[in-house]
This record gives sequence, structure tokens and C-alpha cells, in this order.
Amino acid sequence: MSNAPMQDEQIQPLDTRRRAAAAGKRGSLRAMGPITGAIASAAATVGSRALGLGAAGFVLGIVAFFVEKLTGLLEYPSEHWGVIVYGLLPVYMAAGAIGLGTAGLWRGIGRVAMNLVQQHKLCQRIVERVFERAASLADGASTPDILHKPLPIQKLRELLSQAITAYATSDDDETGLKGFSRSIFRRLKLRVCLQMETKLIELIGEEARDQSTVELTLDRLQELAEEKLDERVMDALDGARNQQAFVWGGLFAAVLALPPIALALLR
Repeated sequence: MSNAPMQDEQIQPLDTRRRAAAAGKRGSLRAMGPITGAIASAAATVGSRALGLGAAGFVLGIVAFFVEKLTGLLEYPSEHWGVIVYGLLPVYMAAGAIGLGTAGLWRGIGRVAMNLVQQHKLCQRIVERVFERAASLADGASTPDILHKPLPIQKLRELLSQAITAYATSDDDETGLKGFSRSIFRRLKLRVCLQMETKLIELIGEEARDQSTVELTLDRLQELAEEKLDERVMDALDGARNQQAFVWGGLFAAVLALPPIALALLR
């Protein structure tokens, strides 16, 4: 006797429970409300960190100039050099303020962005918005039915690419944001969307290979994206934060090192 009906009975409740749990999770995200207040306060945190490190860099530039001068690293055999050398002081101060200030800016943006992803579920919010747009593009209207309808994989890729582009270039979720806070959110939104598009392409390929299927549902992909996108975005944000900080910190160090090296070669 075939056990197919029994298998269907087992699979269907499991699928129903999974969808109910996902729907409950999305409902709770909506209930959390907008995160514009968190982004606005985050912008103040980023600004204060950039100004703080910029001021520290300004002072450090002054200290570095006089240390190099007193140790003879900035000496040059010329009778007017004792006065001319002070022309390097503003350069050192500017290098410290700009280099360390910008490094602090990027570190602050990265830390704030990671907090928004962890605490305010930013990735899940963006996933929800993107899939709402994808459903609308697929059916002409955002309806629950289209989320559960199997679609060809190529069609899914096209829909998601269009939806991600439309959301990333829109002003969705930016109500109440202005100036610096809006700039931070736009930059973060674009970065999450880029990571999301890459990850979704991978997920579509993995599902197609593992399940030997040529069709998937938007609902299934949304669940996978909500589960697996956070880690990828966090890694990307951490990498970008450290990279930019190293770049600007390295620029400051290069400015401090270049005059002594050049003068040593000229001597």
C-alpha cells in the first residue's frame, strides 16, 4: 500500500507551520515601526566620533611635527630653512584632522550600520520591501498568492534584480531623514542591496541544485534570505569599515613620513 497520502499529510503541516512562523516574524517587523529615529541618533554618533578623532589627529599632527623637528628629521642645510620648515606644520595638522577624522567617520558608520543590522533587523526590513516589489512586478499587484506560486528560476532572477534596483534607488524608508542621516542610510541601503542580490543568486543556484528543481517560490527565497543575509552583510560591513579606516590612517602616516624621507635624500 502506498504511503504517499501519509507523506503529504506530514509535509503539508510542516510547510504551513513554516509559513505561519515566517508571517509572524514579518508581522513583528512591521510592528517595530520605522527606524528613522535610530538612524538619526546614529548620525549624531558618527559625527561625534569623526570630530573626536579629527581633533585628536589635529593635535597628533602638531606633536608629530615638533617631534620630527626636535629629533633632526626635518633638518636641511639652508640658512632660511629654520623658518620655511614651519610651512609643514599646517600640512601635518590637516593630514591628522582629515586622515584620522575620516577614518573615524568610516569606523563610526560601520559600527552604526552593524548595530542597525543586529538590533533593528535592517536586513529583514529591506528583504521584505524588496520582495513586496518583486511580488508587484510579478503579478501587477502585491498579492499573497504570488508569493507561493512557483516561478521559473530565470524569471525569479529577473524579478529580484528589478525589485532590488527599484528599491535601492527609491526613497522608501527615508521619511523623516535629512542631510547626513539620510546620506548614511542611503549608503547602507545600497550596500545591503548589493549583498542581497549576490546572495540571492547564490541561494537560487543552491536550491536548484539541491532540490533538482527548475522553479522556486518568492516565499521560499524570502525565508532563505532572511535567514542567511545578516551574516554576509555583517562581514561586508566589517570589512569595509576596517578597509577605509586603514586607508585613511595610512594616508596620515604617509604624510608624516614623506617629508623626513625626502629631506634625507636631498641632504
